[in-house]
Amino acid sequence: HLTQQFERDAMFSFKQFPVIYTERLILRELVPADAEGVFAIRSDYDVTKYNIGAAYTGMNQAEKLIDGISEEYRMESAVRWGITLKEKNCVIGMVGFNYWNSTDNRGSIGFDLAQSHWRKGIMREAVRAMLNFGFINMGLHRIEADASIYNEASIGLLTSLGFQHEGIQRDQYYEDGLYHDLVMMALLEDNWQHIK
Repeated sequence: HLTQQFERDAMFSFKQFPVIYTERLILRELVPADAEGVFAIRSDYDVTKYNIGAAYTGMNQAEKLIDGISEEYRMESAVRWGITLKEKNCVIGMVGFNYWNSTDNRGSIGFDLAQSHWRKGIMREAVRAMLNFGFINMGLHRIEADASIYNEASIGLLTSLGFQHEGIQRDQYYEDGLYHDLVMMALLEDNWQHIK
């Protein structure tokens, strides 16, 4: 069901932002007009409670996030997409490679989704497409992710896609007066070939 904009032998470069199409979704570049959609996602405590950083309280935070994502892309250090449904252009989530180490062929992913779209298989569809893009078009060998030990939904999604637990980063960040542990997970290209 997955179609890619690029052929298998066309290695991704940062010259043109890659748009990815799936059965129900379009993963596309975030633009300033998406600030309202991004704010709706990031201002929801239930969406952000396992993220590092508090829920947004002002639209300017969403605008700064979009600017930062665009700058990281210009610097060729990260590629992050807005998730939209094919029939609507409104951003309902975000997914992407928070960093890309081309020397080691390694990247790290992150994702979030508006609560109204939970439990519909949307994030699984988006992450599968992103992983496919990473291994095929970016030439990655290893894709990493981390999640709060309490974020059962994200850990379950990553596990279902073949990510393996590699350890716990104890007291990795401090928020709301507490230290929080992160689960370290990773997926290797060989394992992805057997799962997808």
